Amino acid sequence: MEDFGKFSERKNQEKKTANANDNLYDTVTKIAKSFDGKSQKDLLRAIFAEAEKGKKAGTLSNAEIDNFVALLSPALDQKKRKYLLKIAEELKKI
Repeated sequence: MEDFGKFSERKNQEKKTANANDNLYDTVTKIAKSFDGKSQKDLLRAIFAEAEKGKKAGTLSNAEIDNFVALLSPALDQKKRKYLLKIAEELKKI
């Protein structure tokens, strides 16, 4: 059985993860709306630029990048998914 301290710590971590996922989703949605009607290449460039800023500022973690990839991957074909994974690995190196 889990003691109260561990339970509380686990719940706090779950809240942080949920908030990070919400922020990531909001950011992606905002970028996507701003590129409505533009090419996919432009959209990917913008996402990469925003993610790069977040990594350099310390506001985007590797776990958040993984969450983003998991969120977006099902909507992509194999070629685009491979490209997304390549971008994610580059971002994690920053």
